[in-house]
Amino acid sequence: MKHFLYHIILMAGIALLLTSCTDDPLLDDSEGSGNVGGNGDHLSLTMNLPLLTKATGVDKGSNAEIMIDGIRLVLYKGNIVAHCWDLDIQLNVNSNDINVTGNDLRTPWKKTEDHIIIQTKAKELKPDNYKMLIIINPNNAIKRITEEGGGLLSAIENGTFDATVTTNMYQTVNNEAAHFLMLNHQGLIQLTNSNFYESAEKAEYNPVQINVERAVAKISSEYTGPTTGTRSTAVADFGRFVMLLDYNNQLAAPWGDDYDIPEDCIKCPVYGCPGYFDRETKKCDAKPHIHTYDGLGLVTDRVRYMVATDLTWEVDVVNKSSYWLRHLTNMANGTMEKQGQIDREKSYAEDPNFTSASNANFSYITSEDALNPDATDSKAKRLSPPIYTYSGYWGWTTGDDAPVYIPENTMVQSEQKGDRVTRVIFKAILKREVFGKDKTNEKPTKVEQMGDFFVFKGGDKNIEDYKYNNYDKNNNTFYILRPEDVKIYASATTTENIHIYLRDGILDAIAKFKQDNPSFNWDDLSANTNPATSDKLSFYKNGEMFYEAPIEHFPVAEPVVSVGGYGRFGVVRNNWYKLNIQNIVSIGTPTIPPVSSDLIESPSTRSSTPETKSSSNSLIRNQSIIF
Repeated sequence: MKHFLYHIILMAGIALLLTSCTDDPLLDDSEGSGNVGGNGDHLSLTMNLPLLTKATGVDKGSNAEIMIDGIRLVLYKGNIVAHCWDLDIQLNVNSNDINVTGNDLRTPWKKTEDHIIIQTKAKELKPDNYKMLIIINPNNAIKRITEEGGGLLSAIENGTFDATVTTNMYQTVNNEAAHFLMLNHQGLIQLTNSNFYESAEKAEYNPVQINVERAVAKISSEYTGPTTGTRSTAVADFGRFVMLLDYNNQLAAPWGDDYDIPEDCIKCPVYGCPGYFDRETKKCDAKPHIHTYDGLGLVTDRVRYMVATDLTWEVDVVNKSSYWLRHLTNMANGTMEKQGQIDREKSYAEDPNFTSASNANFSYITSEDALNPDATDSKAKRLSPPIYTYSGYWGWTTGDDAPVYIPENTMVQSEQKGDRVTRVIFKAILKREVFGKDKTNEKPTKVEQMGDFFVFKGGDKNIEDYKYNNYDKNNNTFYILRPEDVKIYASATTTENIHIYLRDGILDAIAKFKQDNPSFNWDDLSANTNPATSDKLSFYKNGEMFYEAPIEHFPVAEPVVSVGGYGRFGVVRNNWYKLNIQNIVSIGTPTIPPVSSDLIESPSTRSSTPETKSSSNSLIRNQSIIF
């Protein structure tokens, strides 16, 4: 008599995480339920996938992330592959309709309210104590390792992840990554004689359950912007800054009427006058021949408005190696994860570089061109501008919403350092906002390329931030300056003819800049083709500035996970890391921030806290960022 091991449950969630199984039978429960196994010699599987092809709300997965192009079943006897089968089963999504086909598919497949249940035809098998591995969408590399007679996969480190997995793990279908490699969530599954039944019908209702997960982490980014405010002003959000013009240098470095009037100065300051200054003519509309901005001596308040635009991003510090199967390790609460006890929110992982690594173990961004989507070999993504009343005038190129998939990268607490933690690099272009004749700042007319500029970190710390936007998120002052003005300061011996807001520390900053950048050409500023940095003064090219965001895994939730605590950083497979830029209040660096061997976070310095949210089908780690 032929006997069957039947109805093995697999999970493949569309939002990258799988947390629940179903026992819904594919057939009527008329005769198998409650039977005891032990005499079978056949094997069959039932795969259980969520029905919905997209998660609800804003956290949408991809249709392509549930697609199946084949399944391999591997059974180990000891540490050797005793049996393996390649099952001919495909799952495709066309116009949100799910289609399951294949010669190893036992029809009909079933749709419930929440799941798709796919049953395979039985395979003859000698009953024994086995360890089982399920591989969805196996690539050539993993097939070679799991042929009969091969070794134990869980002990094999995939040391050539970039070469073998990234190219074969998923293909592009309708411009979406598809056919993701998926494997067991918590190691191999133990099978015993008691899992085998004397008939397929009896085995169907006594399933062996198994969770699977994709072998990569998913990273996406979005510029969400502030939740309030629709005005385009220097006091509004969305990465607005002000360049300070020095009235002392009109003869040596003239700028004439090419300046903007700060919003708090737009009303005529003459007592009893109801007028407002025209932004273009600089005249009061109530008494234009008597009250002019220049004539009233408002010389310190001459500025140019700017906005951070054209944001792009790229993932940096990417692990070169990863275990095929996730290696269990301590959870957020410090206890060791156990097979069968699934708490994905608190789960972490141990990768091959968990305790120690060198720079040779990671891929790093080596050129600013990597953040230019139009550059050769660049993989950078464009962000869409935030949803905002006047964002259209920026002329910002429409963004690319596609995510990035990378291998797992985790580390012990003492190794959460800049050269170990996966991060995202953002690039923004600072452009000048140009306003017309309107009384208010609410509707800029256009943006213009701004070119080069200096940033001075220092100066007067008591200037109203609503006027000049010159306080970063740590409440440190900074000033954006014209190169022509800084050139004049560089030859000064006293601060007498330097803008009053800059006198505190500017000469010392210039001296240090000269020491750090001896080849900087002060005579011909246009000859400086590269950015230049120093402690308090930096030179920016073409309006470009850069930011970094280390990717966080566990949120700070003391006493479970403290600042700088275990598992705060890293990327774990089958998790979706969403980086949401809420605002840009600080000036970025003129070059990509270099990786550091220092700890990313300590109790005295911490980054933003991610919000983790989970459901039965997904786990998405949201990281809100303010630069």
